[in-house]
Amino acid sequence: MYPVSVSLLLVYALTFFAYTMTRWVRVSLKWRPNNRLQNIPERVQGIFKYFLGQRRMFTVSPRAGLMHAFIFWGFCIISIRTITLFGLGFDKDFVFPLLDGFFGRLYEWTLFPFEGLVIIATGYMLYRRLISKPRHLTLSKEGTLILFMILTLMVTDLAMEGLAHWAVGFTVMYFIHITTILVFLNFLPYGKHFHIITSFFNVFLKRLTPYGALDSINLEDEKATSFGIGKVEDMDWKQLLDIASCTECGRCSSVCPATATDKPLNPKEVTITLRDFIRKKEQLMPPFLQKKSDAPSGEEAPLSPSVIDPEILWSCTTCRACEEACPVFIEYVDKIVGMRRNLVLMQGSMPPEVQNTFKNLEKNYNPWGISSEDRGNWVKELGVKTIAEKPDAEYLYFMGCAGSFDDRNKKIATAIIKLLQEAQINFAILAKEEKCTGDPARRIGNEYLFQTLAKENIQTFQKYSIKKVLTACPHCFNTIKNEYPQFGGNYEVVHHTEFLYELIREGKLKPKKELAKKITFHDSCYLGRYNEVYDAPREILKSIPGLNLLEMELSRENGRCCGAGGGRMWMEEKIGTRVNHKRLEDIQSVNPNGAASACPFCITMLRDATRDKNLGDSIETKDVAEYLAESL
Repeated sequence: MYPVSVSLLLVYALTFFAYTMTRWVRVSLKWRPNNRLQNIPERVQGIFKYFLGQRRMFTVSPRAGLMHAFIFWGFCIISIRTITLFGLGFDKDFVFPLLDGFFGRLYEWTLFPFEGLVIIATGYMLYRRLISKPRHLTLSKEGTLILFMILTLMVTDLAMEGLAHWAVGFTVMYFIHITTILVFLNFLPYGKHFHIITSFFNVFLKRLTPYGALDSINLEDEKATSFGIGKVEDMDWKQLLDIASCTECGRCSSVCPATATDKPLNPKEVTITLRDFIRKKEQLMPPFLQKKSDAPSGEEAPLSPSVIDPEILWSCTTCRACEEACPVFIEYVDKIVGMRRNLVLMQGSMPPEVQNTFKNLEKNYNPWGISSEDRGNWVKELGVKTIAEKPDAEYLYFMGCAGSFDDRNKKIATAIIKLLQEAQINFAILAKEEKCTGDPARRIGNEYLFQTLAKENIQTFQKYSIKKVLTACPHCFNTIKNEYPQFGGNYEVVHHTEFLYELIREGKLKPKKELAKKITFHDSCYLGRYNEVYDAPREILKSIPGLNLLEMELSRENGRCCGAGGGRMWMEEKIGTRVNHKRLEDIQSVNPNGAASACPFCITMLRDATRDKNLGDSIETKDVAEYLAESL
């Protein structure tokens, strides 16, 4: 029909697109490697579930998610029509393979209803941007322009059908349509809608290894001149793909506990800031669009503080709520901790109170700085043996720093010990030979201190040939289970809620005493989102006669952080409102008698919140193990 015109449009548009994509690929090849090609079947399954199925679009802002899904599914179906239209530009009788006859009619019956759905969804999205204006959404002109482009594509395609017998009208609609498609394609890499191209790959290459295992640094690498993420080249190519894939939907920020309490951290803005900086530094804009201010100048300063304010990084609780909400599986914690590592290891920059925490960990192997010689002494009166005294113990009960030193959490450790004794479990403790797992040091950014503590604990475990480890702290649980294998420490690690629930199932523990209470359960981020332990603590509570378990709206994978993770337990909360107060509001919304948890940090934060609000005993805060022990 129009072979010359269509050929010229295609050659120019595809050449420009290839030029743009080549520049992005060239930049990515300069960055560190990251092997993400393990377990292809699971990755393919993820494409069907999360890319084609759009599953994560419905977890936060489900109505907007449904409209986005309609647009996406519509585009998938309409893409066949797009190919057909370009084919018609060369041959008026062109038919897409397999779409002749019955299948062709079936496709048409599907096509036009979906185009109608896309128009409706686009109208809804324009309403959100121009009228309702949700707080977490980036209300950019680009987003509005893209929506009008989508609307143009749908309207012109429908118009072509209506004007099929009017040559001039059809031709005008045809060229508006294909030109809009080609402009749309070339516009994508220069804005947030680049995710239309990159999100497929980001979902396919999503992390399959444990989320609780941060990448290890080879601190003995003599060639290394810097540690952590000090410049963009310190990231790997998958982190670049993450940054390029941001949809600016704001789902990450809408669930971030730091953002909700007016801290400077906004996960979406961190990604946008890094993306814009990379585009400027790598000159990813074409020369004729590049501004003089976009040219790199002088020696590059560290990303933090020059690009990302350190207060943004220190506000993060590493709860992973942002990652759980992201529809394209962008990873945030690795970048934030990476920049923290550079601040701590290379710049010696950290909150003042953290310096004391590090000193306490170095000298006494616990964040409180209490003498390591006193660790576990109080447990002797309960008849608990050390592993040195009882080398044939089946389980090592790793008490953790909170269970060993904090008065409130000693009560939880007592409940756990009595339950283990009731079930006649063969266990022992390390006492003064136990040291902090290093979790707070690693999350704050002191990788050197973490590795020192981890290797010393692993040596102790090897000394006693320990195979099975029982923990009461999700942070200890996560670190020993997911991060100690990086240094040769491979063990069967179980959290106390999983272990106790199994004892109930086996009949070794039998809750009998009725507890007439309304209890809600607060999910620890490092037990839930990091390790997917959701059911065991709830099943324990359900097994207790008379206890009524209430679920908060923000629970399980959507639970809100208590505010203690990522080393925040050891930092002052000076900006905005307190995260634990915000979580207390969630708890109060279901009007319970008590809030149960399975993490010493969470118990501390929730207890402090109830005290701050002068709630007295109206909402008690207890570990699941305490409720179970009370019911025996």
